[in-house]
Amino acid sequence: MSFRESREERKKKQEIAKQKIAECPPEKNDVLAMIIAAFLVFLPVLIIILAVFIIVIALIFL
Repeated sequence: MSFRESREERKKKQEIAKQKIAECPPEKNDVLAMIIAAFLVFLPVLIIILAVFIIVIALIFL
């Protein structure tokens, strides 16, 4: 049985999230931390994808 939120519930959650962000906005240091975290998360995935492409190209052309 799947649960699906109604539009009103979704809108209410969005308003609550906006209120929380307005009460406690991200600090300058938090933004830098989020950027660093994004690099740490996405960089290994990007390296793996590039490695797969390089291996496939090497197998095809060599």
